[in-house]
Amino acid sequence: MELLVALAISAALGVFAVPTFHQQTSSLLLQQEAGRWLSYLQQIQAKSQSSNESIDADLSHLISDSGKAGVVASSTYSLSSPLTFYGRTAAAVPGHIKLNKRDQQIKVIISSKGRIRSCLSKGHSLPGVATC
Repeated sequence: MELLVALAISAALGVFAVPTFHQQTSSLLLQQEAGRWLSYLQQIQAKSQSSNESIDADLSHLISDSGKAGVVASSTYSLSSPLTFYGRTAAAVPGHIKLNKRDQQIKVIISSKGRIRSCLSKGHSLPGVATC
């Protein structure tokens, strides 16, 4: 009888833990994708600065890779208005990239001065990600 009670309590705790586990996993995947985007953009910016040349960032492969991870990416940039970093000044075409997963959204924001940052624009707080 005691064993059945212990199993019932364990099962009840497991039922409540599964949604929290899925939410946490989803949040970590979103954070990981935001980190990939930040890293890629910072690498392109550094390459532009070191070579003193304007470089267009190719966002299409990152958007498709994000989709494979279950993250929906959208951007203010397009083929007619690409994200360009301008040489030594590290200036850039301003805009943002939205990364969505379930009920959370992280924005990667690029300013005209070339500052690249990310913030949480929708959903519950994530450790290490400021709110917009």
